[in-house]
Amino acid sequence: MSTAPTDPQGMSDAELIAAVRSGSLECYGTLYERHVAAAYNLARQLARTSIEADDLVSDAFSKVLDTLRAGKGPDSAFRAYLLTAVRHAPTTRRAGTRSSTSPTT
Repeated sequence: MSTAPTDPQGMSDAELIAAVRSGSLECYGTLYERHVAAAYNLARQLARTSIEADDLVSDAFSKVLDTLRAGKGPDSAFRAYLLTAVRHAPTTRRAGTRSSTSPTT
């Protein structure tokens, strides 16, 4: 008999992360619901526009999902890992923007 709840809402972040690594997108949705507000709060501080903040959050969640699917990333402390991804997203975006808008000689 399993002691882990079958409802993702009742699972800890560590349990949800393990489930995502096993292929459960529903559990990633639960992690999203738990942490999206914190991600947006940080993104709004880093971004110049609300659209850019949306992009930062979307990019961070996508990157973290890819990382978890690859068996990497956090075993716990999902929020800290996510917020680090949000913080690093502006650097990645600006670097990509600069290279695509730089003049050619």
